[in-house]
Amino acid sequence: MRVLIIAVNHQIQPAQIKSMSFDGSLETFERGQKEKFGELVREHIRKRGVQFVGEEARYGEETVAHRVCQQEGCRRANIDMTPDERKARNIPPGYYENSEFSKIEKDRCNREREANMANRVLAEDGKADSVVVICGRVHAGAIAEQLSKSGHSVEQLDLQDQGWYVEDWQGYMLKL
Repeated sequence: MRVLIIAVNHQIQPAQIKSMSFDGSLETFERGQKEKFGELVREHIRKRGVQFVGEEARYGEETVAHRVCQQEGCRRANIDMTPDERKARNIPPGYYENSEFSKIEKDRCNREREANMANRVLAEDGKADSVVVICGRVHAGAIAEQLSKSGHSVEQLDLQDQGWYVEDWQGYMLKL
């Protein structure tokens, strides 16, 4: 199986525009970023003949990739642990940003989630020849390593390397 991992900052994933500004400029900028992200996903689905997209995403929230997959007739699944699975494994919401959590505990949580995501890709792929995985930048390397060790051809793409992408939307707009 050929796998492309797209490493992201999760702010780009929700289909809903979440920014708020007085004049609407930040919302317009966010919409443009999400449209370009959607086109990137669409381009790779078409170019690579992708049959499955696995996405680490918040449950209950429609994503840009989900919309693109619906339009392209490509299977898509959320590969992250459900809130109940996280709770059962003692992985609290927001653990990674919580300064009270030790590095050892954060690493444990990440390892468990990354192994789970890699296993979900393998279980959900439906014997696909070509797969895209969209995940947080923190997890991309570990998931790539696990899928490579399983004998799959893995490439990584970081959204930060795209010329159009801006990580800090508000900071960027304030400089204009």
